[in-house]
Amino acid sequence: MFSQFVTIALLVASCNAYAPSTRTNNGRAATILSAEKSKSIPFLSAPKNLAGLVGDKGFDPVGFSDFIDVKFLREAELKHGRIAMLATLGFVATEFIKLPGDVHSVSPVAAHGAAVASGAMVQILALVSALEAVSVVAVKQMLEGSGRQPGEYGFDPLNFSNGKSDAVKADLQLKELENGRLAMVAFSGIVTQAVLADKGFPYF
Repeated sequence: MFSQFVTIALLVASCNAYAPSTRTNNGRAATILSAEKSKSIPFLSAPKNLAGLVGDKGFDPVGFSDFIDVKFLREAELKHGRIAMLATLGFVATEFIKLPGDVHSVSPVAAHGAAVASGAMVQILALVSALEAVSVVAVKQMLEGSGRQPGEYGFDPLNFSNGKSDAVKADLQLKELENGRLAMVAFSGIVTQAVLADKGFPYF
């Protein structure tokens, strides 16, 4: 009889360990549970420093926005997105368009090695370094409060945003951002597939 009583008592105690506590020291846990969740990663809290940004999907699993200026992060994202869009187009286009000369008669995968061997990579490095030097000054001024927006270089030769409303400009910014994000993933996939399959377009 006594052993049965002990068994029941132990079962009740173990169940109570998993019951919700009503003590006030669990207020923090309740706050965490009720915090707004990320749109892209529902089991994580939404990054508070991304709120209000164009293209905010609540995606910051590492928490970069908690300790790095969001303007710098957006500048980097736009820059890499723009480069990836050009890279994706260029990688595929060179499968069909070849410039004269033996140095250009190579696959996109072999183009890097050929450019290094011919010295063309030095020219590319010099041009990119010059552009990067300009962007470093612009980013520094932005972080010091110049009023410049991330990724803004006044480059709009077709006047897509000139004289447009804020809503139209925000829509154009969102399109650029999302196409850039897609291009970063696309370029990574294209290059990986091209190397693994060792075939030209469509790389399988």
